Amino acid sequence: MDLKKCLQSKKFKVLLSVLGGVILALLIFQAGMFVGYRKAAFSFGYGDNYYRMFGERHHGGFMGMRSGIFDEGLTESHGVIGKIVKVELPTIVVSGRDGIEKVVLITPDTIIRRLRDTIPSTDLKAGDMIAVIGSPNTRSEVEAKYIRLLPEQMQFMTGGSTSSAAADVTAPEATSTK
Repeated sequence: MDLKKCLQSKKFKVLLSVLGGVILALLIFQAGMFVGYRKAAFSFGYGDNYYRMFGERHHGGFMGMRSGIFDEGLTESHGVIGKIVKVELPTIVVSGRDGIEKVVLITPDTIIRRLRDTIPSTDLKAGDMIAVIGSPNTRSEVEAKYIRLLPEQMQFMTGGSTSSAAADVTAPEATSTK
């Protein structure tokens, strides 16, 4: 009977609520650490894998990297928008808008689209402008889930945002024939 009274008391309910809040806060903190760890691991391994892809050895600098690559923090790890620099299937190297070249791994599950058509990875060539969405792997590559080959009108855009420029390129005045 005394235990039943204790479990129904206001103090017990407040204690239980506080304990639940602390557990929830710890779970959110742990999720943030997990995401941060994956992003940091991607950036940390980036140097070794970049030079491995180009067949070079380390070149001095911070963590074996040339200076300037980490000046603005960690590199994005879940995708890239930019120009294809090198095609060596199943990987391609893409120079992003931030000037950092990323290795993109194309898997059999990767969807590659040009406009509405699905195309094979063999249609990708150096100089093509693409947008890649994927996830980082342990070799600091972006495992592509989806690749969009951007229209030729957008090939001239190597920097800046493509979203506002895309509206300018596809405006009716640009596509109409007079």
